[in-house]
Amino acid sequence: MSIHNPSIFLVNMDCIFQIVGRKDSGKTLVIERAVSALKRRGLTVATVKHTHHEINPSRKDTARFMNAGSDVTILHSNDCALLWRCSTPDYLDLIPADVVLVEGFANRDLGKKIVVNDPSDADRIVKEIVEEASQCKLEASVEVFPKQKDKMVYMTLYKLMKKWGIKEVKLLD
Repeated sequence: MSIHNPSIFLVNMDCIFQIVGRKDSGKTLVIERAVSALKRRGLTVATVKHTHHEINPSRKDTARFMNAGSDVTILHSNDCALLWRCSTPDYLDLIPADVVLVEGFANRDLGKKIVVNDPSDADRIVKEIVEEASQCKLEASVEVFPKQKDKMVYMTLYKLMKKWGIKEVKLLD
């Protein structure tokens, strides 16, 4: 691990599985079964679904707030959705979960890429994900960030520290 001007550090699990494949190949089935299997092992799991559909139409209030400059806009209803200005999926590093399962983004390298060719492969792939997730849960690494000028980074770290119950962070020399 190299340290360049350390200012703060964050434990990063790096347990991201990117599930890709053609339409109707079983991607959603793999993720659905993997979530259930990982939850039975006591892990927290987040899922990300890539879509080409617009989720924040320009005429809606949330889009107007974001166009006015809001960095994060929360749309709250019976089920809660978070809208984040995201040109790239950088938010994956901020998700407070042991395991992140991503469906799609085939043209990007976001984590361990697993190609699903047929729904009959689901059980084998889920077993592979569960085995690897058990290992990466044990292998937490420390990532040191250089000084950040973006206040949002520190605000996000503070929120994550509260969520994970981290009471103190010591700076390395």
